[in-house]
Amino acid sequence: MKRTAIIGNAPEFDGSAYDLDAYDHIVRFNNTAGLGTRAGGRTDELLLVSRGGQPAEWLADPGFVERRAVRDATQITLVFPPSTKSEDECHAHGLIGRLTPLGKIIGWIDAETEARARAALIGHGGNPKAALSSGYLYTFRLLEAGSASAPHVFGFGFEGWDGHAWAAERAWFEASHDAGRLVLHPLNRREG
Repeated sequence: MKRTAIIGNAPEFDGSAYDLDAYDHIVRFNNTAGLGTRAGGRTDELLLVSRGGQPAEWLADPGFVERRAVRDATQITLVFPPSTKSEDECHAHGLIGRLTPLGKIIGWIDAETEARARAALIGHGGNPKAALSSGYLYTFRLLEAGSASAPHVFGFGFEGWDGHAWAAERAWFEASHDAGRLVLHPLNRREG
């Protein structure tokens, strides 16, 4: 049975207590905090936010495609599908253009899945207008697809940018853990 590790970007996460690289499929997000040090060294699938300022910065960086996680991942999943609506601030087409020559499998999370994930988060007290975090949206999609074994979730701090509904996301992850759908590991913190 394939074992999946979903590794978040909480800056204080210390994954040294776990053998993260022993998992069959390792998923990381965006700038992959701790990669190569305290959070293991492998990346099989990289999720990249494809709207807003962060992807614009990546596209302006000539060294973006040389980043370890980009180089190592066999699959790259964009958090949002390509869009031509100006209000979406979508950079999916640019990312696809930069990543396709690398021979990666490139996909994205579709709008229908995003809508179902938003409804589930509202059910846990989330603001209907809150942005969904990459980690939540990916994990929701994975569980909805009926993962063969419960994925293990590491390095999620449920705090950061105030546009996300962190309390609702934490409640969803905890409920999914309690139901045996995923294993939510406590946030081991680095020593100061």
